[in-house]
Amino acid sequence: MSDEVRDMIRSALADEPALGLEFEQVVEDGRKRRARRRLGALTAAAVGVVAVVAVAVSGTFAPTSAPPAGMLSTSPTTVTSSVAATPGCVTESMTGGFPDLPRGTATPAELAESGRLTEAFRQFPLPLPAGVEATPLRLCAIDGSWGGDFRLTGDRSVFVYVRPLGGQPPAGCVLYTPETRCSAKVLPDGSTARVTVEPGAEATLVSADVWRADGTYVRVTETGGRGSVTRVLDDDQLTAIAAAPQLKVQVAGGPVPPAPSDQRAAQLGSVLAAVIPPGLKVERTPADEALMFRVRQGGYRALANLTDSAGTGWVMVNLEKPGAGEVDCGGRATCRLVDLSGGRKAALDTVVEGGVTRLSLNAKAADGTWISVQTSNVADTGGASDAPTRPNPPLAEADLVRIAELPHLHW
Repeated sequence: MSDEVRDMIRSALADEPALGLEFEQVVEDGRKRRARRRLGALTAAAVGVVAVVAVAVSGTFAPTSAPPAGMLSTSPTTVTSSVAATPGCVTESMTGGFPDLPRGTATPAELAESGRLTEAFRQFPLPLPAGVEATPLRLCAIDGSWGGDFRLTGDRSVFVYVRPLGGQPPAGCVLYTPETRCSAKVLPDGSTARVTVEPGAEATLVSADVWRADGTYVRVTETGGRGSVTRVLDDDQLTAIAAAPQLKVQVAGGPVPPAPSDQRAAQLGSVLAAVIPPGLKVERTPADEALMFRVRQGGYRALANLTDSAGTGWVMVNLEKPGAGEVDCGGRATCRLVDLSGGRKAALDTVVEGGVTRLSLNAKAADGTWISVQTSNVADTGGASDAPTRPNPPLAEADLVRIAELPHLHW
């Protein structure tokens, strides 16, 4: 499954057990970001997403194996220019399931668009297979975007997310695993559609992203609970939902950064190699990461073990899309602000617990990219051990600052 969706799922599920590489400190950017977690057993993270995420978003799920009364119609319906008024709704703050972190509030315009989109989508004849029905969909305000979910007969669920395109160009494929299948094509109206299928032993997840010619971006994702590996909707059906004219957003949006891509990750390449202090050897982690950037959790991540005569520790660098907010410590006693070049500030956390030392530096690049650099005196062994493997982290404060100041380290 895509790391962007994995990140959403993680936000909705209960806290995971400590994995050795976790920082329990909250990385605050003015939006109450959740702590970054090491990449773990990702297919297992999908288990329970139907029961947890969807209930939190719209409450449309029933405890039975089939949808309750009030199904979405699958028969053709004429779309008129007049759409009846429907009350808008707001997705609760911190709810998972979507690319944006919900604000928990909405402007009058966003609420009105929520009601309009919900009512408009009711007129769309869902392309469902014979014998399959669906629960109603409500598209609630998220953060300059709207989303919701509906349940299909059985245990599969579909999430729909829409927002203004905002000038974002279509993104290429991202192959998260060797089993990932991805394809892209141009639709007859000039829109670009991408379908990504990620099979797994626990669950199969498939997403259709459409960068539409009408100025709207839509993502439609189908997933299921434990053991749900059989899809209900095929590629064309998912794409048809994402291309539905009823999902056109009529509220203008601001510029949107490009979606993360393998191409940009390759451009970032080995930019970090130049700032690793002499004497430290870069070693691959059990997940075969060696300080080269990859698309992870909706952004870019580079991870590696660093070894010298004192032992082995790890370093991780995350880039998140440019966004609002100021760098601060959020009142944490373990944090202080340090100066970067160009008048920028960075928040440096130093935490020592049971012999484990963790340094975390958070900053913003000139273009607004959020940069997080983390290091610890615990090696990444692929397990849950949190035992120190060297006296101190392999990188010091000055090393973290040098990484954050790299001119090419941005979105």
